[in-house]
Amino acid sequence: MDKYRQMRLLIAGLCLVMLCASPLAGLSLVYKVRKGDSLWSIAQKHQTSIGAIKRINKLRTNNVYPGQVLRLTPRIAKYSAENGPYYYLKPRAGRQKHRNYREPSRSSPRTDYARARTLLQAFDAQILANAPRKRRQPLKGWRIVLDPGHGGIDPGAIVSNTTGTKRRVYVVEDEYVYDIALRMYKKLRLMGAEVALTVISPNHLIRDNLPASTTFVHEQNEVYNDERYNRRNSEKVRPRSANLSQRVRVANRFFKKARKGRCLFVSLHADNTPGRTKGPLVIYHKRRGKVDRRSRSFARVMRSALHRPNMPAGDRGRNLAVLRNNLAYAEILVEVHNVHHKHEAWLIRRHPIREQNADRVVKGILAYAKKRR
Repeated sequence: MDKYRQMRLLIAGLCLVMLCASPLAGLSLVYKVRKGDSLWSIAQKHQTSIGAIKRINKLRTNNVYPGQVLRLTPRIAKYSAENGPYYYLKPRAGRQKHRNYREPSRSSPRTDYARARTLLQAFDAQILANAPRKRRQPLKGWRIVLDPGHGGIDPGAIVSNTTGTKRRVYVVEDEYVYDIALRMYKKLRLMGAEVALTVISPNHLIRDNLPASTTFVHEQNEVYNDERYNRRNSEKVRPRSANLSQRVRVANRFFKKARKGRCLFVSLHADNTPGRTKGPLVIYHKRRGKVDRRSRSFARVMRSALHRPNMPAGDRGRNLAVLRNNLAYAEILVEVHNVHHKHEAWLIRRHPIREQNADRVVKGILAYAKKRR
């Protein structure tokens, strides 16, 4: 390869990374033109128009060339925050003020869905743009659904905790498990898996909250990852206990294109159970005394991956809505922490611990996939 071509490829790669990841530029969904592409084919593939692509990229003609980097969406505004960053909008409060504090969405479900999808697509582009060119893909061919527990109207558990200076803070379950889900999403994509989320957020991706006093705010803006469902434009379509079956419908549509035996479902939670000991709990599907053997097998592999000597993991069978009628080859629900215990509520607040949580659950998925070969 001549030096001129090497330089062109290097510049194109740098442009792609900068457009995706630069804190000054914000975040944008980008596409690197391949041989045989046209503006029409690119617009069709990404559900946009030729005019929109030309306008965003200030193109005067319809001509494109291989290696050219095109932005497919305007840059998404990025807002720095101690418990951020955020995109489009950031919470009015810098931390969860009290147990009953909530911030209803300032947009309709339809708008929040459009923003959330664009944000997730840009995140996906960022992951793949920054991925090593030569990397192992042990999960290639697998389809995995991550189901961040609660969200929307339902915050899940909200428990009090304290900082090192004894200042009271509050931990909102759905906000923290969504962060773990996004960390898992990134790791699984890098391993070659196709990944879908059942619930998506219009204003945040991975968040690293450094100050001990900052916590994630209960925002009620999450939506189901389903364009048709959000057409109703009613607040009733947001995630809540009354529409849990929608999570399974989102997953089952994604699984229709999966190879036989290569699709998994993982629901993520952090329960608040006084009668349960510290440590993770993996739940498999058990209904009317009948155990789903594949679900139990997956749960036991996951339990081993989550186990630590000072915080042992357990497993049990239950009849849960997100595990019923699920087309996954195997489906489980993971309680990554029991935030009833003060120490565990403190742990989940720390982003290095959430990164470890994501690593361990991914390790369990990888171990089960190897077992299925």
